[in-house]
Amino acid sequence: MISQTSEYAIRAIIDLAQQPPAAFVLTKELGERLGIPHHYLGKILQQLVRTGVLDSVRGRQGGFRLARAANSIKLREIIEPFENVDKKEECILGQDKCNDKVACPMHAFWKEVRDRYIRELESKTVADLAEFGQRRKAHGLGASGTQPKGYRAVQ
Repeated sequence: MISQTSEYAIRAIIDLAQQPPAAFVLTKELGERLGIPHHYLGKILQQLVRTGVLDSVRGRQGGFRLARAANSIKLREIIEPFENVDKKEECILGQDKCNDKVACPMHAFWKEVRDRYIRELESKTVADLAEFGQRRKAHGLGASGTQPKGYRAVQ
C-alpha cells in the first residue's frame, strides 16, 4: 500500500528516533545500517528536511536528526512527501463519478479501507513506531545486540 521510498523513509525515521538526543547521523552510516543505498536515502532525507520532519547539517560532523520530538511527528508526515495520500480518495474502479450518492460496487468497502488508512497515518507517531522497534530489539528480533553506530553528538 506504500512505495519502497516511503518504506525507506519510515525505517530511517525510526532509526533516527532511537539515537541519542541531539545526535546527527550520517547518511552513509544510516544507509549501511539499514541496507538502503545511501545516495537514494540522502534524497529521501532531504525531502523530509524540506517538509520540516528532519534537521540536517552538512559536513563530517553533520548528518540528519529529527526536527521535533518523536511524539509530535505523525506517520502521515513521513509518507506524504512520497505518496499521494489524497489520491486514495479516487474511485478504486476508475469511474469518474463515484461518491456516496452515485457509488460503484466497491465504493463502501474502499471508503472504509481508505478512511481507516488515513486515520492510522494521522494517529501513529514516530514515538509509537520507535517504541515498537525497541520492543522488537528487546526480544532479539532484528537487533544486532550492539551499540548503535553512526551518530554524531552536537557539540
